[in-house]
Amino acid sequence: MALSDADRMRIQTLREQGLGAKAIKRAYPQKQWSLATINRLCRKFDATGSALERKPVSGRPKSARTEENVGLVSEMLCSQEDQPGTSLSLRQIAKEIGLSKTSVSNIAKHDLGLRCFKRVPVQVITDATRLKRLERSQQLLRRFTATKSKCIFFTDEKLFYISTPASNQNNRVWNAGRKSDISSKRLLTERAKFSQSVMVSAGVCYGGKGELHFIDEKTKINADYYVNDLLPMLMEDCNQLLPNGCTFQQDGAPAHSSRLAQQFLEQNIADFIRKDEWPPNSPDLNPLDFHVWGAMLDKYQHLQPKPTNVTELRAVLQAIWNDLPQGPINRAILSFRKRLQACVRAEGKHFEHLC
Repeated sequence: MALSDADRMRIQTLREQGLGAKAIKRAYPQKQWSLATINRLCRKFDATGSALERKPVSGRPKSARTEENVGLVSEMLCSQEDQPGTSLSLRQIAKEIGLSKTSVSNIAKHDLGLRCFKRVPVQVITDATRLKRLERSQQLLRRFTATKSKCIFFTDEKLFYISTPASNQNNRVWNAGRKSDISSKRLLTERAKFSQSVMVSAGVCYGGKGELHFIDEKTKINADYYVNDLLPMLMEDCNQLLPNGCTFQQDGAPAHSSRLAQQFLEQNIADFIRKDEWPPNSPDLNPLDFHVWGAMLDKYQHLQPKPTNVTELRAVLQAIWNDLPQGPINRAILSFRKRLQACVRAEGKHFEHLC
């Protein structure tokens, strides 16, 4: 007779206590266990450590994860050599070869041992840009030691939207009835055609962060506005946080690299990174770009309820900025030289996927 899992566990427990087959049978006289069955389970436990383990060949034979299907999934899921982006999605593969998406996912994970990674958006780097990134990263490495890097005041601007881009892939509503039975308030998500936004500017350094400066709505950041309105506030933050000397950093945005801005910095600050010294197209080197703005956006996306107008958005961003911990910012600034070294090793190409 077939034994239940509970009976098998009882036999296993008694075997663990050192009892033989006859003793186990005597312990449960009310059970109609045959001595041969108990002996078989004892031998199984002695060999494998479990009386419950199934045979490797037991169960329904594979019908989806066959060798042929594994080969097909491998060919379709991974991009061909020197042809990035030629792979198909799990859903496309499932439709192509007539399997369920779950089966394709199991083949990828368990049979092929693959892991899934999100694509990272980066800026385009041409050959000319790559050479400038390489040369200027080398120059900055020679210029800034680990100690001097702590005295750099990194600055940048960022645009925050009230309605952040969101994927509806996992934003589902479960209901027992039909779709038409669901209330529109539960099912429909309103989205403005043009979301309101707020532009901010700020600077950070090792040991502190400056004020979060809000740029007037519909204001274009040209050279005049940057020099007359924004740059003086950033320099004031810089001098307060680093009174014993600092290096002012800015990227190559047109307003930053304008002759007016370069002349203003030459006349008003002891040291700054000039327009022909900062690597072009390099948000991966500025701690504000690769850490601070992302940290703020992550906190904003988890905020409930979301602001409904620009005034509320400003208040929310200010609160998030005030609460940003300094420790991660310090670690991001300490990684500046490591990122320069990574850029040099990559010969000026993208290195974000290696960090």
